[in-house]
Amino acid sequence: MFALDTNLLIYAHNKGSSFHEKAAIFVKKMVAERDEIGQHVVGIPSQTFAEFINVVTRQTIEQPMTMPQAIVVVEKYLKANVPIMHPRLMQLQAFLELAKSTTTRKKTFDIFLAATLKDNSIEGLYTVNVDDFKDFTFLKVLNPLV
Repeated sequence: MFALDTNLLIYAHNKGSSFHEKAAIFVKKMVAERDEIGQHVVGIPSQTFAEFINVVTRQTIEQPMTMPQAIVVVEKYLKANVPIMHPRLMQLQAFLELAKSTTTRKKTFDIFLAATLKDNSIEGLYTVNVDDFKDFTFLKVLNPLV
């Protein structure tokens, strides 16, 4: 299974983004797609939803959403039964181990996301920011918008 990163959800739902149309088509397709036994092929980390709401409600982006609008978007994913990846009890240990490979605080949330994916046995991540995750060799990281 792959996970969707925050930037893809932001682009998919921010009509002011130049990536909107391509991201919206990709996200819709992936959320609907199932494997040969009927299981979802993508899931969304809970952290992604928190980051999504934080970014799409900023007045500095193109066509920001209101907080109620952003919440409705997340609720639609929940109602669609998209698998949600949550931090695990031992995630702090995984986070600290992965954090040892960096020297900058700028990657803190990427490391936390990678720890969630690792603890949930997620094999890959769809993101526009491929380089942010190149140090996590357990992940196959793909930019679906190129």
